[in-house]
Amino acid sequence: MKIIENNDFIQLPPIKKDTPSEVVSMIWQYLKLPEESRKRVKADLIDVHENCGKEDFQIPDLYDIVPKEEIAEFEYIMRKIIMGIISETSGITTWVYVQKYEKHKTLDEMLQEWKGASQFIIVMDTWFKRLMAE
Repeated sequence: MKIIENNDFIQLPPIKKDTPSEVVSMIWQYLKLPEESRKRVKADLIDVHENCGKEDFQIPDLYDIVPKEEIAEFEYIMRKIIMGIISETSGITTWVYVQKYEKHKTLDEMLQEWKGASQFIIVMDTWFKRLMAE
């Protein structure tokens, strides 16, 4: 991934349009770090990926890589993303429950009504079936 950068803006390379916004946000925050910090973060991510299964592996302390002040905004955004995910999944879960058990809609009807959430609707429909069978 080649990044074009100067003091005024950051130019991202083309990103597939189905890339989750959370991933794009994380890339954006990563690119806002100073170059030396990015190198250290990237090296630690590679280390985690290659060695996390080893018994003597220790997770790196990000505060040793990037000063706390520099990642405060990243932490704040990640908290907002996680809260948004929880809120959205709770809303879709409630919607599936109401459609399935109060309005007695079929899975196909729900999928036709809310096409953007089809994978999650299928998962929740399956989960509700299993939960109600117990």
